[in-house]
Amino acid sequence: MINSNNKQPLVSICIPTYNVEKTIAETLNSIIDQTYKNLEIVISENASTDNTLSLLDKFNDPRIKIYRTSKTIIAEQNFSRCIELATGDYIAIFHADDLYNPDMVEKQVQAFQDNSSVGAVFTMADHIDIHGEIIGEHKLPLELKGKQIYPFQDILTSILKNGNFLLCPSAMVRSKIYKQLSTFDVERFGTSSDLDMWLRILKKHPITILDEKLMRYRISNMQGGTIYNYLRIDEADFFKVIDFHLLAETRTNIKTLTSSLNNYEFQRSDDNIQRAVNYILRGQSQNAKKLLKESFSKKVFWVAMSHFKKPKLLAVLVFGLMLLSSTYLGVELYICRYYHKYRCRNSANYHNPT
Repeated sequence: MINSNNKQPLVSICIPTYNVEKTIAETLNSIIDQTYKNLEIVISENASTDNTLSLLDKFNDPRIKIYRTSKTIIAEQNFSRCIELATGDYIAIFHADDLYNPDMVEKQVQAFQDNSSVGAVFTMADHIDIHGEIIGEHKLPLELKGKQIYPFQDILTSILKNGNFLLCPSAMVRSKIYKQLSTFDVERFGTSSDLDMWLRILKKHPITILDEKLMRYRISNMQGGTIYNYLRIDEADFFKVIDFHLLAETRTNIKTLTSSLNNYEFQRSDDNIQRAVNYILRGQSQNAKKLLKESFSKKVFWVAMSHFKKPKLLAVLVFGLMLLSSTYLGVELYICRYYHKYRCRNSANYHNPT
């Protein structure tokens, strides 16, 4: 436990808000009730048009500081604004619809104090729906279990195999590191600029991942990221980030990543299937057919067949082939409607590593 005889470091808990009247009070209460008390709660209010501000004004806690924007900016720009406004030794950007266990901040600060080389601390989480019911969990990849500190290479290898498992609203970062790295690179990496930030931190500092579910991560079909994924036909921003960082790797490192790179290509095929569905729903079946035909390489088949104990991988392969066949038979629209119903019903599973 943190020694109460010493002055506790100041932690800046930043909450970017925009039209979150349904969840902000519960989220803010979960932060106020933290066992770790030396907090400043920085709210970057993004010109909400609902009752968010009036709800915030009802809180009477001197640690709460509300900063308002004159006009709405994109979410990732608001994250960068939070870093500029924060004055603590550590900074966490918490989401306005998630819930945080009472001892989360205390455990993260303790992790920093246990190892002075660590640049950031992440946690695991339960997934909850819009009503607060648990619908899944955020898991640490098996190959990372049993460790406490992770260097760049370990995390990159695991992301290539499993996707991005670093949970953004669980991240706490040393303030000096955040401020040195400056803003989230939204222009280049869009919705995955947070992943780029974590990899930039990792290139200079190891991280800690607490394999404990210390928060409840809300998943809703009305969230911006979910809506974006159901509509987009461009490749996911995730691949922009990973492709960029892979280019910077040495030939020696790339050779050690060969098996993981095969899994990474499978992730790209999975993404292409989602894009193909969206093409079809837009009435662009020929574009979908072309994309699907390009997606099924020998590597993709090899990865799926070599991981036959993972039903999800085989399911992706089978569905992709069914979808491609359906474009020749003219029944692709029916397949896509079923696919969207399945994704909505099982949305929590798409935030987990495979």
